Formats: sequence, structure tokens, C-alpha cells
Amino acid sequence: MNARVGISAAALACVAAAAGAAPVLIDHRDADIAQQTAAQIDRAKAALHIAYGHTSHGSQLTEGMAGLVDFANGGGKGLALPADIFAWNDGGSGGALDLHDYALCNDVGYYPDWVVCTSNYLDDPANADVNVVIWSWCGQMDDKYEAGTLTNEYLAPMAAFERDYPRVAFVYMTGHVDIWDDADNKAACAAIRAWCATNDRILYDFNDIEHHDPDGAYYEYVNDDCGVYDGAGGTETGNWAIAWQTSHVQGVDWYECSAAHSQPLNGNLKAYAAWALWCRLGADRDRDEIADAWEERHGGMERFGGGASDCDGDGLTDWEEYVQDSEPTNAGPRFAIAGLVPTNPPALEFASSTGRVYSLLGCDDLEAGSWQAVTSRPGTGAAMRLADPMALHGVRAYGVGVSVP
Repeated sequence: MNARVGISAAALACVAAAAGAAPVLIDHRDADIAQQTAAQIDRAKAALHIAYGHTSHGSQLTEGMAGLVDFANGGGKGLALPADIFAWNDGGSGGALDLHDYALCNDVGYYPDWVVCTSNYLDDPANADVNVVIWSWCGQMDDKYEAGTLTNEYLAPMAAFERDYPRVAFVYMTGHVDIWDDADNKAACAAIRAWCATNDRILYDFNDIEHHDPDGAYYEYVNDDCGVYDGAGGTETGNWAIAWQTSHVQGVDWYECSAAHSQPLNGNLKAYAAWALWCRLGADRDRDEIADAWEERHGGMERFGGGASDCDGDGLTDWEEYVQDSEPTNAGPRFAIAGLVPTNPPALEFASSTGRVYSLLGCDDLEAGSWQAVTSRPGTGAAMRLADPMALHGVRAYGVGVSVP
């Protein structure tokens, strides 16, 4: 039987809503350094200028990041990246990440000092390029929760900074674990997580990382040295970090680094998660789910207002233009099917872009409107075809969906 084929209008397959900023929630699931590509790391180094305020516990991030440089150079975790790709320093010299360590006084537990310090720092013209501010806790988070001041002395001032300095990404953080104040510790972390998740904030979940080993095993009752307990304020039964280090190879699976109050492995995981954060922010600092590099190529982040507007008035939102990789400032050509190859099975031809996934969509009942993905392939940056892998018997309409992985 000869196949009879109908073509639908090219369909845009949306992967997420684009109105407003999306939350960035970094936790133990992001503590896998192999997730970050060289392109993502280089983008973060090119885009970010970070100010970090902390005391001893917060140094686990930067000490872990310092040790990661040689570990990665030596092929630890099977990494095969350019030499010194994880380098960082104050100023970003030599192609390193620009991270001003101890830029801000003390840590976020000292209210109102940290608020005054942040304002003074950001108002100094010498720091005009800073676009990420991150503060860590020491041991005050639990006490603020118990006293009922966590909102007024932390969450509300952070929200005020976000309003007053819209070009800066402010990173929230949970505090370290505390087995001797376990209930308040967990409740304070839950409050911070809920605030960030429901209000589309950026969170580095320091506390969550300390509850999990690299294999994802969860330990409910732990202290900041990674000791495992049989209950809150109970008896120590082991140490998850020491146990993991002992059963794995130093220099291959983990590396020695200073991690104040804790174990080297904890510093490793904090560094991995920190780089996951830098890469996320470097790719999309305004968190509108449109890659900053694409926005910059078409006039800058400020031009697109979160993705929900239609810059060129062609009926597509700026976010839809991004997904299709069409021209957002010109109401001219947009993504479309170029033609049909009338074979059996049939194939559709179209121009593709890299960084996009194209799906052949099929529909056997246009009245019901039930479209199904038949096959998918990454874009090549050139003309490509998608063919139905099954021989066609009857009538089927086809379209092409576009998504960003």
C-alpha cells in the first residue's frame, strides 16, 4: 500500500514555562564534578565576578576548590579537562574564575554587620563588576530560628538586596549540621529551602551535602565533622566521610584538602557543588531559562525582560524564539519545515541549530490532536532530516518539535 502523508505546521515543543526567574537549588545531587563540561566552566569564568563572605565553616568551599585544581589536573574522577581549568583567584587573572575570598566581613550570622558590609561593598565603585554575592553561616542559623529572627535578620535583608541590586545574583545558604541542636537545625534549613523554592531564589544547600555521601546514601543524624549518630545528641556510631575515604583511592576518587571542622571528602563535595552553582549562574544569571550567551548575541539580557515579552512583535515570545533559535529582533523567518521527502517511511527536512533537540512528531488522528514523538536527534547546525523509523500504512500527519536539553 502506498503511504499517504499529511504535514502539520511546525510545532514548538516547550520544555518549561518561561515567565519570570526559576529557582536554582544546588544540593548533594549536584556534587558530581563530572557533570560540568569545559564549555560550561569556561562560560562561568568569563561571566562571573563573585564576592564571598564567610568564616571557618564557609572555607570548606574555597579550600575544596583550591585542592580541586591539582586533583583535576591529575585525572582524578577520570576528568580529562584542560590544565588548571578549575583555577580561581581574586580578579580572575590568567583565565581563572574571579572569586574574591573573604570579600565580606565575618559571616551571615552577624546581623546587622553583614547587611552593612554588603551594602558598602556593592556601593564601592571598585566592585562595580561584582555580579554574584554569596555568604555562608557559622553556627548562628539554629539560634536565629529558635529566637524567631531568621526572617528579619536573614531572609528579609536578602530579599531587599535582590530588589535594590537587580544586576547581582544573591546566593542563599543553609548552615552546617549540628547534632546538638538537631531539631532547630533541620527546621531552619527547611525554612530557607522553602523560601528559595517558592520564591525562585538561588540556594547553595551546604547542610544537605553534609547528610549524604558521594554515593547518595543519606545519614539522618550527623555532625559537622561527618560523624554519624544514633539520634539527636546521641552516641556516635561512625563517620561517613572517613569510611568512604578509607574504602576509596586518594588521588583517584577523592583528594586531600583542608576542610575546617570536617573531613577532606566534605571539602571535595562542597567544591563540586560550588562549581555546579558557578556553571548554572554563568549560563543563565537572570534565571529566565534563556541562555545568557544567546541574549548577549541578540542585544543583551536586559532586552528580553525574562522571556515572556515579544521583542520583535511577531507573535512568538522571546523564550520561544530562543528555543527555536530564531531571530528575536526581526519578525522575519522563523523555524519551519523546509520540505517532505515522500519516501516510505517519510522524512522531514529543516534547518537545525546546535544546542537544540529536534523531534519528529506524528499524529494519526488530527481531530483528536494526539501528537506523539516518533524519533529525536540533536541539531547539527546544518540542514537535517528526521524520518519515521516505521513504514507507514494509512495516513499520518507530521510536525517537528524543538526543545533545549
